[in-house]
Amino acid sequence: MPLFPHPNDPLPAPAPVRCAADALRVFRLALTLPPQPETLAFLLDDQGVGGVITLVSGTTDPDAVLAVTECLARAAREVPRAAALVLATVRPGGCVEPGDVDRWLEASDLAAQCDIVLLEWFVIGSLGVSCPRDLLGEPQRWGQPEAQVARRRSAG
Repeated sequence: MPLFPHPNDPLPAPAPVRCAADALRVFRLALTLPPQPETLAFLLDDQGVGGVITLVSGTTDPDAVLAVTECLARAAREVPRAAALVLATVRPGGCVEPGDVDRWLEASDLAAQCDIVLLEWFVIGSLGVSCPRDLLGEPQRWGQPEAQVARRRSAG
């Protein structure tokens, strides 16, 4: 049996991302070590399958997450099966900031304008992982992004 795959062998299908723990496992694959200010993102289809992690380095401005959200949500318009977006901002030595609740709401709206559901935004800091959504008391969005997209399309 060969030790390495043949270049013409098909790549294995990625495992679906169906919850926060799955998403954090994906992000851990791409985080810069030692931790640096950066924002990571990936798109998922309605089955929770994605393919590419986007890493934007140097996102020291807290509002940078909004630019990343807008860029990825607009790009998702060209991805036929894109239904959801997941974000992670790394703040070495930092944590969730007071304005992050407003950023979560604005990022959610930016994604929705492109018929994409922002499933989660993680802030990875020196004290661990937090979600600004939790500060708002909003329930998790994991589970059925296709239903959420359908509701947004019918409402719009």
